[in-house]
Amino acid sequence: MPTATATDTLTDPERQFLGCLMQLPARPARRLLAGMRATDFTGGMAAHVLQLAIEVVAAEHTPAPVTLYTHALATGQAPGEKRREWLSGWLIDTYRDAPPAELAHHLKAVLLEAAWRRALLAHARRIEQAVSGSPTAVLRDLADDTGAIDELWTRYQAATTANPTHLEVAA
Repeated sequence: MPTATATDTLTDPERQFLGCLMQLPARPARRLLAGMRATDFTGGMAAHVLQLAIEVVAAEHTPAPVTLYTHALATGQAPGEKRREWLSGWLIDTYRDAPPAELAHHLKAVLLEAAWRRALLAHARRIEQAVSGSPTAVLRDLADDTGAIDELWTRYQAATTANPTHLEVAA
């Protein structure tokens, strides 16, 4: 398992977003998570924790670190002692070093834009690889197959135009 540095929590927007999320009660967390998917993240542990948060919030629980940790244990998503130690340390560091929860919506937009850009780049690479040897019909279909990119764009646009009212921060 890769080792995180002390600055990762402070410089990684995925971890910053999750740190903000862990500060919120269930209802505001649910609104914040609307349109988010674990596949939007690049980091393995960040994507894993986002999926835990999505599951916890869907069950109407607050995504506090202890709730995420106990959910991971209860669902078998943290097998083995080392994995549990790593998850608990990661959650603690992310929560402790989180920016103010008021930044969560901004970070969501940043993350969705980055996910959209990655999807666009991956699509461009598929086209580039196919250009040299694929039949034209395949290239045409590939060029027109932008559904996932369009869907990410829509979620990104929704995140940038969202005008959240006062965030309810956990006391």
